[in-house]
Formats: sequence, C-alpha cells, structure tokens
Amino acid sequence: MNNVSICVVILQSILKMFCMKNVYLILVALINIYTFDSCNQKYKINGNVDLYGYEGLQLNLVSYSDGDFIFIDSCKVYHGKFQMDGVVDDITFAILCRDKEPILPLYLEKGNIMIKMKPTQYDVDGTEQNDLLYDFLSEKRVVDNRYEETVQKKMNLLSEGLFNKDELERIDKAIDDICLEMENLMYDFITKNYNQKVSVGVFSMLCNSETTSITPLIKRILDNAPKEFLKSPFVENYTQEIGYAPN
Repeated sequence: MNNVSICVVILQSILKMFCMKNVYLILVALINIYTFDSCNQKYKINGNVDLYGYEGLQLNLVSYSDGDFIFIDSCKVYHGKFQMDGVVDDITFAILCRDKEPILPLYLEKGNIMIKMKPTQYDVDGTEQNDLLYDFLSEKRVVDNRYEETVQKKMNLLSEGLFNKDELERIDKAIDDICLEMENLMYDFITKNYNQKVSVGVFSMLCNSETTSITPLIKRILDNAPKEFLKSPFVENYTQEIGYAPN
C-alpha cells in the first residue's frame, strides 16, 4: 500500500468520526497531508470544548509524512479551553487527536486558528484554508442532512405501506435533485478554488481509492483544471491510476 492509499484509510476514519453520520465525507484534505508554500507559518490555536469527558484530557496535534505520524504539539483541556502555538515551514495538514484517537482535521498556517467542539459538530476557522474547508463542510452538511431526511421519508413510507406510485416518484425525484445539488456544490467549490490547497482535498472526496473509472463530474473538473492542480501529488497519482489524459 502506497502513502496515498494509507492516507485515504486514515482520513476515512477521521472524517467518519468528525462528521458522524455524513456518508460523503470520505477523503477531505487527503493531499493536504503534504506541505505547501515554502515560508514560515506562525500559528496560534485557541480551542473551546463543550463536550463531556474532555476536562483535563490531553490533546495531541500530529501530521503524517512518509508513512509515519509526526508529533507536533500537545496540551490539556482546562475549563473547556486549550491552546497551542508554533511555527511550521509550510502550510501543513494536521490532525487533532484525543490521545491516539483522531478528532478533526485542520491546517496549520499563519494566523490565529479557532477550534470549537460541540456535541453536534466541530468547526475550525480564523485562517484562509480552514475557513474555506469548514465553510464548505457546513454547506455540505445541510445538503447531506436533507438527503438523509428524504431517504428516511421514503423508507418510512415503504415500511408502513402508506404510499402510492406518484408519491414515490416525487420522493425519488427529490433525491435525484439533492444528489445533483451536491455535485454542483462540489464542482463550484473546487473550480472556484483551484489555486487553493483545500480544493485538492475536496476533490479527493469524489475519488474512492478503489475506483478504476472516471465519472463525468470528475472528468469535467480535471478537464478544466490548471496544471498546478493536476500536478499535485494526490491528483497526479489518481489520474495515473484511472488512466486519465488531459485534453
């Protein structure tokens, strides 16, 4: 298993916990485990925790490189708050962990990073890449919830036998519309942010590590992508695996 495949497995686990019931959040920020933009990035993290069982608990900040986890920093939660600060050479994808259990992904980059951990969701903001990532995830969460509610409505009708053909067709049409809305959300975000590091991470959400064929949506994204996007490690590896050649 190569490093990219290992990263896929790790981030699948992270993001399933992070988004709890989100069926689409599979591979956010895969490529962003690697580093970017050669310049010092001085960061400060301030966290608020509104979760049971975290008081006095040690949180670890780690990154991942060449098949190994790399320890960056740690701190303890006191009175529902925690702080970390430091300097990294480049914008770096990192993972906040509870002991060895991944909690959430974030970027270490220049600026003040704010982490909010609540029972229903986690948010990270205050710097460019984190703002972009978590704003996108917030929009996506709304669409995902609507999808799950609509599917559940269909399942309830089928189990209770309280339906007719026209009603089922309306629900199926609503499900198709929501799926299209999700595709458009991803396409718009990626193409508007080709020059941002996080765009490759969101693109990776569309790409299953076992997939050997290309979907129309992925092809459309790749066909319109600049060379810098296509040359990023994840995209380059993925396109080689599926046999994609730029037009």
